[in-house]
Amino acid sequence: MAKKDKTSLGDLMQQVKGVFAVNPMIAPQQEQFWKAQDRILEESEAFSKAWFARRHEATQSALEAVHRMNGGGGDPSAALQAMTDWQQGSIKRLAEDMQQWVELCTTCAGRIAQAEVEAGKEGAEEIAKRAKSVAKTEHATPV
Repeated sequence: MAKKDKTSLGDLMQQVKGVFAVNPMIAPQQEQFWKAQDRILEESEAFSKAWFARRHEATQSALEAVHRMNGGGGDPSAALQAMTDWQQGSIKRLAEDMQQWVELCTTCAGRIAQAEVEAGKEGAEEIAKRAKSVAKTEHATPV
């Protein structure tokens, strides 16, 4: 004859709670990951805004160079100087693009590394807290 299991609702909820509980090492990693992602998005947005500002500057300086070349009355030296000035500005903008790109990549890598460190600290603290809690329980069941 089958034995009837008289599991109370409270016992059942305790069992279910264990199934759905987040591993103490995973929760801090998840939180720190998403915080890092948010900061990386902010950094990327700032980079993009600066990049677009330089592109606008490039189009304006190109337009200015065209006006200078056409307004020189056919003077080849004036046209050459206008083109040289525009190219120097373009090289400067490209150098700024590259410098800011490297800074963005470095910053993003640092954000991820810092998130891992913080998650490790928080995870270790949570495990220590849970270990103390388990050690204090009066009704420990030996395995």
